[in-house]
Amino acid sequence: MFLEVYAVKRSEYTEETGVSQVPENKRLIEMTGARVRHSSLFPDRAEIILPSKSTFLAAESYEEIVERIAEAIDGISRVPE
Repeated sequence: MFLEVYAVKRSEYTEETGVSQVPENKRLIEMTGARVRHSSLFPDRAEIILPSKSTFLAAESYEEIVERIAEAIDGISRVPE
């Protein structure tokens, strides 16, 4: 299962979601070993923790990401255009 998200490092976070949603911030994350959780610092964002322990903020909430994963039928959950 793969998840496509707009993700930025915590140090590069901005309150403006649109700033994060640029092509260079797109990530295709293999969900094997990755975790998604609510962000304790930013209630409107989810955090994605990779097996390498790198943490990214997604330009979506935890609930939005979980909904996309649940709806994915082809093994890849793309960012809505």
